[in-house]
Amino acid sequence: MARADHGDFGRTEPVAVLDTIGVDPSQTRQGVAGALLAQLFANLAALRIERVETVVTPADGAPAAFLRAGFVASQRLAFVRAMENGA
Repeated sequence: MARADHGDFGRTEPVAVLDTIGVDPSQTRQGVAGALLAQLFANLAALRIERVETVVTPADGAPAAFLRAGFVASQRLAFVRAMENGA
């Protein structure tokens, strides 16, 4: 799942956000994720999207897979705050 935005956090530029990519466990290591990303990139290029952003966790080798797909580390920092009940 991906979405195209034409601005966030005060920026006005065509960017897409890749939220989720999933491959059936029985189809792993067969190039399915790469094919899905390639088609996504082609579709986004046709929409004149200039950049794709995503967030990955270190689990399951995800960062290495995204680096192979052409992603690079960004200069933006992600911050998280856990919320207590009622606060």
